[in-house]
Amino acid sequence: MKQASLRFLLLRQLLPAMLALLLAGAATAYWVAWRSATKAYDRALFDTTLAIADQLRIVDEKPQLPLTPQARAVLLTDKFDEIFYAVRGPDGEVLDGEVGLSMPASAQPRIVNNEGRYYFDDWLKGQPIRVAVLQKELAGSMVTVLAGETLVKRNALVREIILGMLLPELLLILVSLGVVWFGVRSGLRPLSALRQELAGRSQSDLSPVQVTVPEEIEPVVTEINELLQRLQRSLASQRNFVSDAAHQLRTPIAALQAQVEAACNESAPDTRQKLEGVLTAAQRLSHLVAQMLSLARAEPSPAQTQPEVSLAAVVQKVAESWLPLAFSRQIDLGFDLAPAFMHGNSLLLEELLGNLLNNALRYTPEGGTVTVSCGAEDGRAWLSVEDSGKGIAAGERDKVFERFYQAPGSLSDGNGLGLAIVREIARQHGGNVIAQASEKLGGACLLASFPAQRPTTAA
Repeated sequence: MKQASLRFLLLRQLLPAMLALLLAGAATAYWVAWRSATKAYDRALFDTTLAIADQLRIVDEKPQLPLTPQARAVLLTDKFDEIFYAVRGPDGEVLDGEVGLSMPASAQPRIVNNEGRYYFDDWLKGQPIRVAVLQKELAGSMVTVLAGETLVKRNALVREIILGMLLPELLLILVSLGVVWFGVRSGLRPLSALRQELAGRSQSDLSPVQVTVPEEIEPVVTEINELLQRLQRSLASQRNFVSDAAHQLRTPIAALQAQVEAACNESAPDTRQKLEGVLTAAQRLSHLVAQMLSLARAEPSPAQTQPEVSLAAVVQKVAESWLPLAFSRQIDLGFDLAPAFMHGNSLLLEELLGNLLNNALRYTPEGGTVTVSCGAEDGRAWLSVEDSGKGIAAGERDKVFERFYQAPGSLSDGNGLGLAIVREIARQHGGNVIAQASEKLGGACLLASFPAQRPTTAA
């Protein structure tokens, strides 16, 4: 299961909080806008009740509202809303105005507490309205004046106030998101630098990590460096053990081989034939020890600045020691060399090529052909050894690089370490090696490739 990125985890923690703040801000803005609009228009609506109350007169001991048609038109005219009014007597009877405009019974105690004024929401003619109530004593009678209007202007004012408050808040949120995004990105940049530092290393570079990181990440870098130190000590101990063991074995094996050779020269034919089997086993053991030494040298070691190496020069140097074996087996050992330069250890590269040639000459029948090639292409330096043997089966091409592995039915007297050494040396130089079929010779082709280096003037 793919793990979420640290950037996503941080944003997932921050964004809900910012969204909650936005919602809280929107709710607050709506409440402030609604309250402000309500207060403003309630005062205007109450002024209407005051104006109506000022026009009330007592006629024949009854309150009346003597308004001219022009005055009524001015009172009820509004560009956006519909305005209604009603004047009710002490018993709730309508003295003038809209019959449907009434006051709920629960409003009476509140009118008393609010010194004769009260506001409430209602519905009239299928529309929501806001109503202002004013009670006034007139000639000993309590008269109730109600003024109501629809909510068009109020809602418009609420929207304007909300937009006026939310737009800056939205801009602030967007700016905050940008700041958070770039802040998280900037805060994680040391981790990216640490990743690049580790990714750019070869498996042989176990030197301490030198990256400037924040205080919170410093313990991680410290633990990585301590792990690298422990790994370096472990690998060094392993290499030293293998190298020391091989060195200790070489002397008695060489003595054994010399004694068996001397015994073969001095023994009778029947005894000599038995001793030759012992000599062959001693020679194979000597070769195995030499391979173990090579493998120990090819194991990852602390990184160091490697000199520039010409692969053509490596081939020319190694070929001298393998030409006699090729001549003895009547194998045509040919070369196709092009300039190719890289940084590396020339001794290890010679060991790599020597194992490839040993492998090719062992599996090529007498009278066959082996071709060594090198060159550079697409930023890679390459070295290949092709032969006219029976080749390597497709299912075995990855397995042949494993230690001590030999293909089923193989009649070779090898020990299965040669190609493992080749792979380790290639990896130490930042390269790789593959086995494939040879298009030219029909046998196997072992191709090693490395990061190329432009030749210097001295080269």
